[in-house]
Amino acid sequence: MSKLDIILVAITVFVFAIAGVNAYLGYSGYDSHAQHYMTEGKWSDQTCAGCHYNVHTETEMSYHVQTDVTSWSPLTNTNFEVDGEQRWIENVGINHPGGGPLADFGVDIDCLICHDQTGQYDFNKRSDALISGDYEIANEKAFKEARSNLEQSPFYIASYVADVLTPLPVIIAVHDPIYGGPSNQNCAQTCHLQEAKTTAVTWAEDAHSSYDVHGDMNCLDCHITDDHEIGSSMQDTTPPGHEELSNQMPTCTASGCHEGISHGPMADAHLEFMTCTSCHVPKLAGADRMDNSYPLESFSWKDGERKETIRESDTTPMIGWYKPTEGDDRLPMPYSKEDEDVRMAPFNVITGTWWDKGIDDDIVQNPNTSTSVGNPIPISHVEQADIDGDGTVTEEEIRSVDISGDGEPDYPNAILRTVELYYPIYHNIAGSKVGLDDPLSCDGCHGVSGSEFLQEAHFPVNDEKPDDCISCHVERPAMDWAFLGYQEDPAETDPPTNWSDEDVSMTLPRQPPGQVEREPVLRSVLFEQNRGNG
Repeated sequence: MSKLDIILVAITVFVFAIAGVNAYLGYSGYDSHAQHYMTEGKWSDQTCAGCHYNVHTETEMSYHVQTDVTSWSPLTNTNFEVDGEQRWIENVGINHPGGGPLADFGVDIDCLICHDQTGQYDFNKRSDALISGDYEIANEKAFKEARSNLEQSPFYIASYVADVLTPLPVIIAVHDPIYGGPSNQNCAQTCHLQEAKTTAVTWAEDAHSSYDVHGDMNCLDCHITDDHEIGSSMQDTTPPGHEELSNQMPTCTASGCHEGISHGPMADAHLEFMTCTSCHVPKLAGADRMDNSYPLESFSWKDGERKETIRESDTTPMIGWYKPTEGDDRLPMPYSKEDEDVRMAPFNVITGTWWDKGIDDDIVQNPNTSTSVGNPIPISHVEQADIDGDGTVTEEEIRSVDISGDGEPDYPNAILRTVELYYPIYHNIAGSKVGLDDPLSCDGCHGVSGSEFLQEAHFPVNDEKPDDCISCHVERPAMDWAFLGYQEDPAETDPPTNWSDEDVSMTLPRQPPGQVEREPVLRSVLFEQNRGNG
């Protein structure tokens, strides 16, 4: 054996010895090394920033992280300052990715909550840790078992060995199976699962693609993301102090989506004052179609805890006037046709009940119809108002409770509000072959005026108030013209039109005929003359 061969053998033995040590340290829990393989879900400037420069700062400033803890919602009914951090975490914080307000509790941004590609991220274990107050280990809990499985797998052990020789390719091989663009599972089956309660969306169900024509698409196909700001159709999602989002979602008729399709000139003209979903969300799923969540029919905080009524079967959404909500001082309720920039859109209607301090004149006069958030009584105070401990809070009890201990009732004017809340619908889009029901036809909205009898039944003369829809219908139809502010069907004709005969079938876009280029007359004449002289 030559001297060179001996040197090469020695180098080979040395390299593999180091590689063996490398592998042992990696999968045996040597944290500073294991961190390099990205199974912890923690951000590290040393490990991550080389490829993902400034990403942590972008994410920290995104509206998903910069949540306003003082924002109030009827469904969660949490007053952060009075009810405390623990109640906020239980009702709101468990769906937060970390950082922002959770950073004060030691919970950093969890990259894996959005970017996990293994399907092993345990959202419930993270939630349980947050609820139990184990803030600093909550993120670790979610991926602890998966991390152990991954780092003990033959693939990872082999990658630790090979890393000595070829670090960059191995990093990519290890990184990409764990981290990637958010999937529908990351979004819909974790943080946004709660939206099934308010919008009856089925995106967490196995059969979702049977109920929504977009069911096989990725959320990010429409929710275009730039610098970790996820595109939204809402205008109120921009964090305070930030400029308005530039990456708003594309419209239905945007290029690459449904550009150029037509339902005929008469139907197309409707898009000036109504959304596509007005016709393409004809039904909302009931709980009997769901395994992972359920839609609400009503909820009540009257007695100090949320009591829910579940909507078991499919229902018809209500068409009302919509525009993106501006600010947090307005309940989710429809607008009027006289308001600016409104369009018709479908809503899921849920009845909500809660106590208010009764110091706002509009709410005192119109407790169940005022759009103002008003001054909800903190739920922890409602609990204490159950003086006799029978599980029921009466008006007398809430008006006499003395939480402050100053000898005077804290809420002498308390009033119970029961409000129909309208949650706009954006998903479960029906098409000709997919959906809970067929999209609405002309007759679905204008059938009320399809004959003289129907016109008289739906729109009485002599200023008589029309009967409520459910006095004749088993279920309220989607279109209630009186609710929308009309005295008659705006498409009513004399004689009546049978709207069921109208065809609104979709036609695909067609290129306009090309323009025929013609030479000026003088040039043509001269050409002919020259050709004749030739």
